[in-house]
Amino acid sequence: MESRTPSPRNLYLAGAVAGALLLGAAAYFASVTPAESQVMPASAKVPASASASASVSAKAVVAPRAPAAANVAPVVPAEPQHLRSKEQAASALMALPELQAWSAIVEKNSGGKSHGALIEYDPAPRKLNGKNYWQFSFVENSAEAAQRWESFLVSSSDEEILVEDASTDEVISLARWRREKHPAKRTSIDN
Repeated sequence: MESRTPSPRNLYLAGAVAGALLLGAAAYFASVTPAESQVMPASAKVPASASASASVSAKAVVAPRAPAAANVAPVVPAEPQHLRSKEQAASALMALPELQAWSAIVEKNSGGKSHGALIEYDPAPRKLNGKNYWQFSFVENSAEAAQRWESFLVSSSDEEILVEDASTDEVISLARWRREKHPAKRTSIDN
């Protein structure tokens, strides 16, 4: 079998392609606002994925592809951006009929001295089954203390909401939580 060494022209071309890809990735990451500080209005359209725009510009650079370019290490795709901000996740969670009812019950039972509220119990998204989730607890908030009623995980990439079942220490779906725990019937922190 004959050994083939790449020509200096092919090495130069592979280096130029790799450099262009690295510069494009660096420019993209330098211009991206951290997900924690992004706030998108509810009516805003979600932009096309960054990889689509990067691949378009990469195709323009890579079009005259040389055989030596196959030796360049593949670019690892970036973690997907959050499509739902923390604020949007909290709004979606507070829109649940159970949490709206709980807020009304807390207010009524306390004569207006306590209120239902969400607190973020960990600012870093929790990764579960390859997806990121914002972490919130619904609490009964009074001047003396905030007492937790339930903890939730709200997906940052789609509409999924999960519930952390404190009695079994597992994460369950919203539908299962409703079916098994009957949260609509709950009237206090104790039940």
